Amino acid sequence: MELEIAIRERIQERYNILHELYDIWFTENPTYIAPKERFYQQDHIEKHRAITYLLDKGYIVATPVSNEPEQVAVCITVEGIDFFEQGRLEGKGNGWGIVIEQSNE
Repeated sequence: MELEIAIRERIQERYNILHELYDIWFTENPTYIAPKERFYQQDHIEKHRAITYLLDKGYIVATPVSNEPEQVAVCITVEGIDFFEQGRLEGKGNGWGIVIEQSNE
């Protein structure tokens, strides 16, 4: 049960990141500009791994900002949009509740 909860939390984390970038995509400026250290979340290993996963899958891209070496431009890709929309329509990444059954031993 603990592993299942961890998996669900990790999936939710990836959907949360995609959701934020998905919303930004449909604005006037579809790119999120952030300090590299804040985006890559080195101090928060779970978030860092989620970002690395999304980059490796090609669902998001991060490119250096010209003349701003400490900044990174991040946006969702068309594959990321398709994955996010399909997942949401299938009910994935919509948030979830944890029900833990306790036995009376």
